[in-house]
Amino acid sequence: MTAICSVCGEEHPLADMVTAHIEPEDVPADARAATPEPHDWWLADGEALHAEHPRSFFIPTRERREALQPGELIKLEFQYGPHADSEGEGHVERMWVEVVEAGHGILRNGPFRIQGLELGDHVSFHPEHVISIDYSDAELGYAQDERPIVDEHILREDRAPDVVARAPGPDGGDTWWMLLREDSSQPVEERINFLTDKFPALVEPLRAGEGVWERDGETYRRVDATTGEWPSLLAFLASAAEQLRLSMEQDAPD
Repeated sequence: MTAICSVCGEEHPLADMVTAHIEPEDVPADARAATPEPHDWWLADGEALHAEHPRSFFIPTRERREALQPGELIKLEFQYGPHADSEGEGHVERMWVEVVEAGHGILRNGPFRIQGLELGDHVSFHPEHVISIDYSDAELGYAQDERPIVDEHILREDRAPDVVARAPGPDGGDTWWMLLREDSSQPVEERINFLTDKFPALVEPLRAGEGVWERDGETYRRVDATTGEWPSLLAFLASAAEQLRLSMEQDAPD
């Protein structure tokens, strides 16, 4: 795809390569703290991106994006053309911004390639530009650093888990298992926030922090894990955890 450049009036390809900054950076005391005028760079409309890719590009609710507080960290997508790109091509960078007040923040990443924009600069934005919020565990109600064990077909086929169970994992502690009843595949680990973005109903069992849960339409209901099929399932998961542990030990470097 191409677009007419606002700087030179010529037609340029739209950038599709993305650099995503993972962690915010500390702003040095001598940062210039400028408010640069955009020159061939702009903020992407996150709502439009979500509408275009509803099952792969997730954003916080509008209500939450309108309720940002000073000190919170948000992520914005900076898109830019060849005139702002140090490599003269055009690129996309997703960077953290610390909210100062409504619609205004401080850039908490040093751009890789955007010319004229620096770590610590001031940036204006609107709710539609916010593509991510650095939520606290307390706000979400569960630990975000956990990596549940997930049936690979859940991810490949975009299928909500049929069963969610808190059970022993390969490292000896309890973990979440997310399973399918039919056409199951090999277990893989996945980021917990990625899973809740794709399947928001998972939030309820995650916040409970324990138990065995069965999908019931669009939600999950907790079952009595001491009756019916559930004791045998938990025994199976204990065996699977031991097999995964042994496999991890074999794959570990000497």
